[in-house]
Amino acid sequence: MPALPVVKLSQSEKEQLLVLARNTLIAAFNPNYIAAKQPLLTERLKQLQLGCFVTLTLDGELKGCIGHIETDRPITELLPTLTNSSAFNDLRFQPLVESQLTSLSIEISLLSKMQVVEVNEQSELQSYLKGTSLGLVLSEGDRKALFLPQVWQQLPEPKEFIEALKVKGGWDRGYWSSNMKVEVFSVTHFSEESL
Repeated sequence: MPALPVVKLSQSEKEQLLVLARNTLIAAFNPNYIAAKQPLLTERLKQLQLGCFVTLTLDGELKGCIGHIETDRPITELLPTLTNSSAFNDLRFQPLVESQLTSLSIEISLLSKMQVVEVNEQSELQSYLKGTSLGLVLSEGDRKALFLPQVWQQLPEPKEFIEALKVKGGWDRGYWSSNMKVEVFSVTHFSEESL
């Protein structure tokens, strides 16, 4: 059974969130900027509580990606925190510098609720995922790893997708355990380039 679809946003609401994220980055370098340039946010956005990831790309290359699977904060409060974390706290990359702002693109991914998938072995999960474009979370003990659905573009085969996610989480490619928790989700994602 596929994950539940995430809430639908209007074009205007997507634009409001992207402007909020962009203004957050500008304000990180120019603290007085945000007060004068804050986007008008709808009441619906101010109350919407969804998991979210902010992905930053610089000249087409990943520059940062940080998110929360679930939250009890409105997206309008969570988004600036995640935007700054993606820009300055993703340990895989050097922190963003102001001169990179003009070449930077922002993508926002809003997550549906997680749905547990009961499987006994990796081959069952591969069959389940074949032909889907679902996000995937694997967890066991204190290890947890997540791939957004967009990763399917780089890793289109379920076996490859799952094994790369296991490596990301610190497991061996061939590892599987009956204690492995499997969750799937869908996203609504949009970027400055797509609007």
